[in-house]
Amino acid sequence: MNKSSVLILGSGHLASRVKKIVADKGVVITHFPELNLDAPNDHTSTLETTKKMLSGIDLKSFTMTYILCESDQDNLEMVLVMMALQSDLPTATALFNENLRKHLQEANPNLHILNPAKIAARVFADAVHHSKSNQSKGIINSPQLLQRKIQSDKFLKFLIGTFALLVIGATAFFHYSEDLRWIDALYFVVVTLSTVGYGDINLQSASEISKLVGIFLILCSTVYVWLIFSLLIDRIIKKRTQLSLGRKKYSYKDHIILCGLGRLGFFIAEQLHQRGEKIVIVEANEESSNIEHFRSLNIDVYFGDARLPRVLQDVGAKNCKALISVINDDYANIEIGLNAKYFQSDIQLILRVFDEKMAAVIKDKFQIHLTQSMSFVAAENFASLIDFE
Repeated sequence: MNKSSVLILGSGHLASRVKKIVADKGVVITHFPELNLDAPNDHTSTLETTKKMLSGIDLKSFTMTYILCESDQDNLEMVLVMMALQSDLPTATALFNENLRKHLQEANPNLHILNPAKIAARVFADAVHHSKSNQSKGIINSPQLLQRKIQSDKFLKFLIGTFALLVIGATAFFHYSEDLRWIDALYFVVVTLSTVGYGDINLQSASEISKLVGIFLILCSTVYVWLIFSLLIDRIIKKRTQLSLGRKKYSYKDHIILCGLGRLGFFIAEQLHQRGEKIVIVEANEESSNIEHFRSLNIDVYFGDARLPRVLQDVGAKNCKALISVINDDYANIEIGLNAKYFQSDIQLILRVFDEKMAAVIKDKFQIHLTQSMSFVAAENFASLIDFE
């Protein structure tokens, strides 16, 4: 029996993985990674360019033709070109825009259209429900994680504390020095601090030391009141601004943090939402077209760089059930995962990592529950379209 043979058009992670899988099955591969889809200088059409590239090749001899370019536009263009060259050609392609599926498959019933992001999303969502091997809840605090917030809180507490001591000390002083009842001394201090000054109690006939203490009290109270008032107003305005800009601090428990709202992140969020999970999405790009879609579903979206510990703190990494990071950058996903471990040592981490060997090492060394890429998961589905027998 003759071996199966496939034609692969395009390059990238998905094309490389599909090529490796089918090659391991003993399939004969013809691969054209460079398709020259940009407008040629000699004004020839893509159809003519492709026809020239495939000259001498019998398209009917292939068990399957894979069109696996990096973008939907390129895949769509090549699908139309191949349909023009061989209308009934068994073809498989990757399209993230599923609205085109029906029309293309009606034009060619032998066309298989798979959405890599949708396929991989199910795997990433399923990984959330896998049991953890280590159930101990250890919290590791990094000394620099909350430094700025702690310093701000300490200063405000210091101001309020010393202001309270000033009130108590001044009240005690005027009680003894001016022979005022405790309530009258406190009343005098309060009207002095508030700069109301009714005049019913004054220091006109008081001793010089009492007058100096009164002056000191007025000056200190002015500084204290304005500092405390300014910090509190700053907090209120900042909180309202953070809410409007998508930087709210969440106090959820047992929720899922999803970092990255690209193609894969979009379908993972939909999968989790359909399963009734509470989600907080972290997205660095405030112009992402997917944000309003998820906000309309009452899903929280936080704007920020998930690599920053303060962002992970804001979205509740300390109390989340799992963290999924599917940013289009291996090292960013790894950094996010390791930073999350500062908040919860046995946090369930599910990371997108393109490099298979690196993924295996990371999963083993750092006890991460799943490290795979969208192309890794989807490639198996593309390869399964071929009958290897």
